[in-house]
Amino acid sequence: MSTSSTSGTSPDATNGLAGVTLHIVRGHEAILRMQGALRELSARCGQLGVMDDVAYFLYKPGELTRVPHLMLVVNTPILDLEKLTADDLVGAVLLYKYTVLGFGVGAFTSNDRSGRGTLVAPIDLRSKVAEFVSRTLMSRGAMAVLITFCDEGTTDKTGELEGSQLSHSSAGENKTARWVRRERDVPGYLLLESTFDATLAKIGQRTRSNLRYYRRRAEKQLGCTFFPAVTMDEAEYLAFNRDCMYAVPAKVATWRYKALSELSTPLFMGVKDKDGRWLCLVGGRRNGTKTEILWQMNRNGLSVYSLSIVMRSYFLEHEISQGMVRLYIEGGTAHPMRYSFVLNKITDLVFLRRSPLSLLIPSLAKRSVKHGNELAEMLLDPRLYGSAFKRLRLLANKTGSGGKSVSEFESKSG
Repeated sequence: MSTSSTSGTSPDATNGLAGVTLHIVRGHEAILRMQGALRELSARCGQLGVMDDVAYFLYKPGELTRVPHLMLVVNTPILDLEKLTADDLVGAVLLYKYTVLGFGVGAFTSNDRSGRGTLVAPIDLRSKVAEFVSRTLMSRGAMAVLITFCDEGTTDKTGELEGSQLSHSSAGENKTARWVRRERDVPGYLLLESTFDATLAKIGQRTRSNLRYYRRRAEKQLGCTFFPAVTMDEAEYLAFNRDCMYAVPAKVATWRYKALSELSTPLFMGVKDKDGRWLCLVGGRRNGTKTEILWQMNRNGLSVYSLSIVMRSYFLEHEISQGMVRLYIEGGTAHPMRYSFVLNKITDLVFLRRSPLSLLIPSLAKRSVKHGNELAEMLLDPRLYGSAFKRLRLLANKTGSGGKSVSEFESKSG
């Protein structure tokens, strides 16, 4: 798929973007052809590097089938995609259109929990671009739109969104759709000092002690050796994945391995024991002075050695020696180290069409979307539905179907 389409300005979504139009580029290959302009736009908007490795996310396997759609917000009604430059763009949003059981559900969502790689626009226009794209997609028949993006610096002291109709932790509706917006602070990145010791000095005492203790213990008892550049064929990589804690499905492991060769500045590091067995592997990337862990694998059966901590200790020390100043971890981290991360403000904006079909979405989200997924959580927000559930329950009682899932939702949401 490599088609594109154009729509006029959405009548409900000007908000300082009057006269702009939305061009949609569909499919992996077509979007990759836009990468040069996206890189230049991200640099201009103070989001350097966020679109450098877009292919990694475009091909990321998921539980549901999804087709990437690049939303280009431009200041001209006619756009020659073959000659596209950053000068043509006001902003860009990368979303995915989902299908469930082979059927399109008209749902567009971001696929970036950090929010850094979803929306590119000047900082004072990010919320406006998100709202414009959402309203325009709804006007064109979308059932649901969820955009998660970094929106730092666009709220005032009262929490009201400057220049927008959508406020902090708010909900509302119009003739076409209901919407909910929320802001949340998430661990963004760890600031790295000029030396490993100086960096550890700014981390919590317990975490600092663990990074040192478990590494010394693994070196003494397992004979650990760190390899900053791993060479491994795909078969060996897949075999190691099968021996790991929390092994991922083969298709995900294969994607991880092959995606490394597509990254602009890939990192592939590991730790071996004294017998030459791989204990840990880490895949990541660099951009300028930023370094990021994309995934980590640890051999099963050695949890007493806290191999995850050991690997991160080596990774931190090596990247600091290379002059890196920020550490990101894709998808976040449950490790206590997160308490030392600089917080980023993330905005979730969801629009849901006002229609009888939309009343089935909560049940579908509970059954089909992975627990903890931001889309599912937002679609289960009762503010999107109002009193519609009471009507649906009455209908379900009459028809004898669907009542259980609705009751469960009402009980959970209060």
